Amino acid sequence: MTEIDAMAFWMRQLSNRAKDTCRNYKIYLLKFAEWMGKTPNELIEMKKKTLERKGDRRENMVLEGKLRQFMDYLDNEAVTAQGRKGYGLGSRKIAYSGVVSFFDLNQYPLSMKRGDRPSGEAIGSRIPEKSEVVKLLNTAKSRRHRGAILLLKDSGLRESDAIRLKWSEIIDFGEGFWGWKIITQKNKVRALPFVGPETTRALKQLRRKSERIFPITAKTLSNAICLLIDEAGLEPGLSAHGLRKYFNAELQAARVPKEWRYLMMGKKTGAYDENRHTRLLEAYKEAYGYLEIYGARTQDINAIVEKRVQDIEQKYARLEAAYQALEMKHKTMMMLTDPKKLEEMIRSMVKKVKAEEENP
Repeated sequence: MTEIDAMAFWMRQLSNRAKDTCRNYKIYLLKFAEWMGKTPNELIEMKKKTLERKGDRRENMVLEGKLRQFMDYLDNEAVTAQGRKGYGLGSRKIAYSGVVSFFDLNQYPLSMKRGDRPSGEAIGSRIPEKSEVVKLLNTAKSRRHRGAILLLKDSGLRESDAIRLKWSEIIDFGEGFWGWKIITQKNKVRALPFVGPETTRALKQLRRKSERIFPITAKTLSNAICLLIDEAGLEPGLSAHGLRKYFNAELQAARVPKEWRYLMMGKKTGAYDENRHTRLLEAYKEAYGYLEIYGARTQDINAIVEKRVQDIEQKYARLEAAYQALEMKHKTMMMLTDPKKLEEMIRSMVKKVKAEEENP
């Protein structure tokens, strides 16, 4: 009987998955095999022998224990391509999923527990800097990944909502601004997200393979972005959810009201009407310079700041003039109610008139 090549068989079973997913799964499966000192075929033979072995079932869990040890190795000892000790959460999740998939699809599944899956970092524990988003985009080789990153930072949507956006539901507002009207997956509330020129340019380059712009799962998108964060060598604490926080922070800096930001992001519901949608769009357009990464409109920020400074200076001047007028009115009222001060004011005025008559 001809021996089946476990790697080739696995790759055929993965043929309907994204190319990047297959590539990453293969990389980490080979890392695991190298760490074990085995070939992929030998790993399957090893699992097959443990299943054929009779007696205490706990003795058949050798590979499961080895995978847990491998995850610990990646977390604490392995050195990344960037020279950093320890792989990030995104990379470890991909590695775990890849190894488990290899055994599952070769019909010799591992008996892993839910708690074995790598975890530990808080989702979106910090907000990325603009420079970090640029580095993340430069690391992404796939146009679809770049488009997804830009859409998340421009819209503030959760991954679960972003992957459900459809080409047919785009509202084209012109000038490179698009929008949608959606009901969020998590809270079932209305959201009115927008994207700007940076994202629309990227999305226009994508092939329309299906009705959805990103025909993948939220988990796949999140893992892909986490992996890119690791590959870019960014500091720990970032995730796909951090792009949602980036959107909220930048629009807050642009003084977009909290209620409006939440309507765009789907964090808070509100009655829909065309006037509100128009006001949201105008506020978004004005604030887009803050969201922008590559600077096509970033120069507008200086103009916005300068205008706000002028507005504040004008407001201060008006307040100063009003204060002086009130002070003068107060002094006048004090003199009118004080006979001595009133007499002094009249004498001063008479003296001034006489001086002018004597020196015409």
